[in-house]
Amino acid sequence: MPASSSAVHEKKIKYNVFTIEECPACSQKTKRSFQAGDYVTKEGAKCAKCGNQTRISLIYAEPPPKT
Repeated sequence: MPASSSAVHEKKIKYNVFTIEECPACSQKTKRSFQAGDYVTKEGAKCAKCGNQTRISLIYAEPPPKT
């Protein structure tokens, strides 16, 4: 017997995707929203702490905060 229509239309959760940029010189980590084109090892922004070039070290998703 087919599933009921309510089971077929389950609510999909939209996850928030973040990028972590890490400075290889001072190990400062910065979390920001994911941008199209991001990939691990891509050069990021200048480090706010020491001014060196950062690299993307991690891309991950978090569920939205519960209200």
